[in-house]
Formats: sequence, C-alpha cells, structure tokens
Amino acid sequence: MRMRSWFWVGGLAVALACLSTTPSASGDDALRRFGRGLGNLVWGWSDLPLTMHQEDVLNGPAAAFSYGIVKGAAKVISRTAVGIYETGFFYLPYPDAYWPIIKPEFPLDSYNQNVLMYE
Repeated sequence: MRMRSWFWVGGLAVALACLSTTPSASGDDALRRFGRGLGNLVWGWSDLPLTMHQEDVLNGPAAAFSYGIVKGAAKVISRTAVGIYETGFFYLPYPDAYWPIIKPEFPLDSYNQNVLMYE
C-alpha cells in the first residue's frame, strides 16, 4: 500500500513537470487548438445575437432582423463546424502549425474588443 502511494506521487510529479514546460513562442499548439475547438462548440451559438446586435448598430433594426439573422446563422454553422474539426483533430498541425481557421479565434473576442466580426 505504501509503495502504491509513492507510485502515484512520482507519477504526479512527472505529469506536473511535463505540463510546466514553456509554451511555444507563437502560443499556438495542440492544447490551445483543443480549447479553441471546445470554445467554438460551446459558444458558437453566440454569433447569432452578436451579429444581430452589430447589424443593428451599423445599419438599423430592419437589417438586424433580416440580414443579421441570415449572416449570424451562417456564422453559427461555420463556427460549429470548425469547432468539431478542431476538437476532433486538435493533434494535427494543419493548417500551418495550429493557426486558427476562422477569425476571431474565439466567438466572444470580437464583442469584447468592440470591433466588427469576421466577414
């Protein structure tokens, strides 16, 4: 029993040493891609109300409830598809070293920065 506890303590120490390595200079690696994919899956639906809000600010309520809904739904579908890809294949360095496939990288980034969403 005592030997088993030392085994777990040693295993935990090795795991912590492996996880405490310095991240890559670009900040893009497989773990970030996995998190980005999960974020896109969980928060991808938020593109619809965000797009409607942005269209309302830029072009008025008529555009928000017509063009904003269509554009937001297209963004939801594309972000969800990218989220499925990035979560399922996070270990593959495609495209070019784990760079984000769509911009902004996370769904709520454009809302927080108060800029227009990707086109």
